[in-house]
Amino acid sequence: MAIFGRRKPQSFTEFKETMRPTPDADGVTRVFPSELWDDPKVGALLREVGFAPDDARNILPTAEDYIALFAAAKKRLDERTETFNSEMTARHGYCRALPFLVIDHTIWDGEHGAFLYAQLKLVGYDEWNVLMLAADERTKEACDLAGHPGTVPAVTQVMTERVIEWKRRYEAALEAYGITATGGQGMTREQFEAEQDAIRREIVDNVGWMKPRIISELLRVQA
Repeated sequence: MAIFGRRKPQSFTEFKETMRPTPDADGVTRVFPSELWDDPKVGALLREVGFAPDDARNILPTAEDYIALFAAAKKRLDERTETFNSEMTARHGYCRALPFLVIDHTIWDGEHGAFLYAQLKLVGYDEWNVLMLAADERTKEACDLAGHPGTVPAVTQVMTERVIEWKRRYEAALEAYGITATGGQGMTREQFEAEQDAIRREIVDNVGWMKPRIISELLRVQA
């Protein structure tokens, strides 16, 4: 079966490479563009495995969509930080804490960041990824908080390695699902979504596991 005059792709990666991420006639950019759905064989295969042209999963957010998403998340983080400082000040007389991201900005802004926010719908400013740490010595003493270190290269390295492994698992699942989408025997939609959810939960749980260990190590070093 040829797609637009080409040989049939052998993998989902090749299948996606046959499509250009450009808007359809209605101005919407889709993972599988409108012209692909018009192909009687390919369109039928995509529908058979659970895709639809206007599913949220098939609509690619624009750069402006992501900017708005991150801005809203950053605003929520600023509000949580202000609330945390107000409550701790009421309790201890003084507090100036700042957020620390376990998966830090260098990862989110790097080559693996899109995997986290575009494929798994995770946002680094949300509470699951944030620790509140003391911005100054007075806060450390008054509030019994570890001091904010700026960045911790060892944590960044560990989390980068883990993100790469999670991304590898995701891409393997996507490849298996894509084989199904192109007419082969691979992974069902339900199996793919279950693996996607499992990876997402594992990331959030792993960050939660890391948080007390980061605090413990900071307190040990700063003692």
